Amino acid sequence: MAFLPRAFLLLLLAVVCIQLSGAVADGPDRCWCLNGVTKYVPREEIEEFSIFPKKSKCGNVEIILTLKPVNKASKAVQRCLSPDKKQGSNLQLCWSRKNINNSPTLKISNCF
Repeated sequence: MAFLPRAFLLLLLAVVCIQLSGAVADGPDRCWCLNGVTKYVPREEIEEFSIFPKKSKCGNVEIILTLKPVNKASKAVQRCLSPDKKQGSNLQLCWSRKNINNSPTLKISNCF
């Protein structure tokens, strides 16, 4: 019976530590792109993009493209782009030049 209060206190302590570390507030610390898109994506199909730097549990720079909806009923689709390809390098260069206010996304029209 004495085990239950100790377990509860231990759980409460773990929750407080997680909250103080900010791990929950910062979102998941993992790779979103397991395999980057290796082929070129026409810029007319891209609405906006985000670039995420390397993280502690993901050693890759990740570029996530938000594609324009095909028709009014469809939702926007997100795709990963390999940062090692020419298009990925160009988007990273645009990101470093145009994203001066540290916005989470950048419209593709800002780059061209």
